[in-house]
Amino acid sequence: MSKREKLRRKLRNNPEGATMQEVETLLTRFGFTLARVSGSHHIYEYEQGEVWKQVVVPLHGQKVKKVYVKQVVTTIDELFPDEDDEDEIPE
Repeated sequence: MSKREKLRRKLRNNPEGATMQEVETLLTRFGFTLARVSGSHHIYEYEQGEVWKQVVVPLHGQKVKKVYVKQVVTTIDELFPDEDDEDEIPE
């Protein structure tokens, strides 16, 4: 399992208490770039051909709120299905 998959699994299983560094690392490892910062809102974008996604992560303090971590993981899951899921054989 790759480092980005381990981090995705960690944040999916325990979104509470995630740091901005962890969220930013996850997003950049999946190809998102920091488009701009507007006040406390960090705006990340992903663009690949016809696919374009934007994720806004507000940061107040050291930790990212649970709801925003879930939003980031859900967006990544939509764009990139789990590498482990591809190996499973459907019943």
